[in-house]
Amino acid sequence: MASSIAVEIILIFSTMFIAVTIAALWFAFSASKLKHKKELQEKRMSIIDKHFNDMLRIECPYCRTVYSANSDECPNCRANTKKILFPEIPKT
Repeated sequence: MASSIAVEIILIFSTMFIAVTIAALWFAFSASKLKHKKELQEKRMSIIDKHFNDMLRIECPYCRTVYSANSDECPNCRANTKKILFPEIPKT
């Protein structure tokens, strides 16, 4: 009778250990999957930002010079205020 109680206690602890191990592995897998999705989203956003900055032009409110969004100031008058102009879509 005492040995059957000991066997039952060992079975209970072993099932608890297996359950905790499975939960920890599942948590680690889902966390790595989320991290991978986040990295992919950051890569997509950097590509979109790069292409958007290539298309984006800024007009200086002082001298009306249109220049690239990559520069921090107007190349003509060196003003650092920016007004965003979106590229026009060609009409067909």
